[in-house]
This record gives sequence, structure tokens and C-alpha cells, in this order.
Amino acid sequence: MIKTAISLTLVLASVASPSPVTAEETVRSLEPTGPFARAIMREGLRLALAPSGGSADVEWARVRKLEAGREISLTMRGLPEGARVFVSADDSVITVLNLTDLALPSTAVRALREIASQHREYLEGAAKDGIVLSNKVRLESGAVVVAGRRVADLQRVVETWARKDVAEITTRQTGRGVWGHLGPLGGYFVGALSGGYVAGFACKFAGDRDCDSAAGVGMLVGAIGGGAYGFHAARRETEIVTYSTVQ
Repeated sequence: MIKTAISLTLVLASVASPSPVTAEETVRSLEPTGPFARAIMREGLRLALAPSGGSADVEWARVRKLEAGREISLTMRGLPEGARVFVSADDSVITVLNLTDLALPSTAVRALREIASQHREYLEGAAKDGIVLSNKVRLESGAVVVAGRRVADLQRVVETWARKDVAEITTRQTGRGVWGHLGPLGGYFVGALSGGYVAGFACKFAGDRDCDSAAGVGMLVGAIGGGAYGFHAARRETEIVTYSTVQ
């Protein structure tokens, strides 16, 4: 009986199974059959074969988004790092202010910073034979003039560098992290709550019943410590690498 059932099963399986699939039919079955499917496959192949933008392109996009007037540290290939004021950037060049010349009066430095942050197009106009007035500071073609006296060459103050020559750009940011955002006031409250909770828990764990005084002391100590640390964290500066080609 068992042999008969097995034989019947084999016969039915052989009848019901389709004919063997050839290699040609397998390849043909993988091809898209409709115009919509073929378009999707072509687009997928195009995206897969297209060159992807590297991390340098992503970092340079961050450079272009820097706010005008932001202080940066700029390192050019073969030159030491220098402090600059960001003006603008596009795909191929970056424009900055070099205010490190000791011959620049403080009035000129303040006016140039203000122009860079609020009217950076003035700097571009001055570089194209235009004249810009800002109190006693005047930017002429080729010169920075203060109270009628030439104090610096314009090309040494307004610098334009090719992107390929830029090695690294860093910025500085204050108050990063949780404690930096909390500041002294937020740190005071967080420290007070944490100190009171820890002191009260320790008192209860020690077996004491009246722990109000211990919690009060813990809140006082925590508030002082938290406020001091929040003040320090809010003023602490962190260097951020915005763009770098240095390996």
C-alpha cells in the first residue's frame, strides 16, 4: 500500500511539474517587459553608475553656508594658518577679509567687519573699481582709505582664493553640548535638583528618617557646582573643522 502511494505521488509530480527552464528563458525573464519598467531600469543604472560627490563637496557646501562676517581660521596650501573674516564663497573661490595688518586702524577694522556681515556686496563692488563710504572709511579701487589717508592695499585686505588652494577651514563655537546650552542659570537648577536628590537618597540609604536638612545641603552644593560648570561650559570655545583636504 505504501509503495503504491509513493509511486502515485511520483507520477503526479512528474506530470504537474513544468518543463525545464533553459538558460535563455531565464535571462529573458529578467528583462523588463514594458516601457515603464525599462525606464525605471535605465534610471537605476544611471544613478548606480553616476559619480558620487565626495566628502570634500559636502564640506565645501558647509563653507558656502557660513554667515558673512564669521571669523574663521584659513589654511592655504604651503602657507601657515591665519585668522580671516568670511565674506562669501561659490563653487570655485572663497572671499575673506584679512584684518591682521597692524597698520589698519580700529575704526577701519570695525567698519570692514560691519560691511562684511551686512553689506558684503560692497566689498565686491570696491574690488571692481567702485567706491564705498562707511563713516570715515572709504574703499577705493586698490586702497583702504581712512580719513583721507591710505592705510592698506585693498588686495591685501580683501582676499579671493581658489578652492583648490584651500587646505583647511576651521571655525570656533562657544557653548556646545548640553551644559553649554543650559548656561549658569540652567546649570544652577539642574545642579540643585540633582544634588538634593542624591543627598536625600544617600540619607535614606543610611537609615536616617529626617533627611530634609541633608537634601537642603545637597541642593545648595549642587546648585553652586551646576551653576559654575554651566558658566564655564557656556564660555568654552570648541574648534570645528568645516572643510579639510588634509589627510
